[in-house]
Amino acid sequence: MNKTQNSGGGMNVWLRRAIFTLLLLLALALAGAALVYWMLLNRYGGALQQLEPRSERLEGVVNAGPDIETRLSSASDTVAPWLHPAGDAAQNDIQQQLRQMIVASGGTPVSLQAALEPGTDGKLARIRLTATVTGEWTKLVNLMETLQTHRPPFWVRTATIMREGAASGPGPQSARLGIQLEAPLAPESAKP
Repeated sequence: MNKTQNSGGGMNVWLRRAIFTLLLLLALALAGAALVYWMLLNRYGGALQQLEPRSERLEGVVNAGPDIETRLSSASDTVAPWLHPAGDAAQNDIQQQLRQMIVASGGTPVSLQAALEPGTDGKLARIRLTATVTGEWTKLVNLMETLQTHRPPFWVRTATIMREGAASGPGPQSARLGIQLEAPLAPESAKP
């Protein structure tokens, strides 16, 4: 009998070992591929579980869009009477409006200054006004009442009233009113 031949068949030992090794490597490769597939499937499932609630919330926001727009419009309509119109001439318009209120109340404007304060950090832009007014005591009190009821409002930050002239006498008391006001402006995008 030849040493290269096997008594049990025509396959040599090295060939059997090579086939066994090849089959073992194939099985390991299949197990590795199955493990990678299982890991990817679990990762996909986890990501899907995270995305589903988010997509449902997003779908809810999209579906609520008309309701949100209706509420935003309602809020804008509610707030609009409390804001002065914005624009390039807003500062002059508001200053002129205050001057007309002072004159209509019977006061005399001594000085009137206005400065634009831009809106930052979510705050509305505003016009800061400083006015000095002289006139009869009662007329200046009427001016202060008018400032409180006027729409859009002039928010009084400080007010100082001082008597001028004699403390007593037959005529009306004269006074000097110093006031600092704010006039909030509507956002530029809200202009018609």
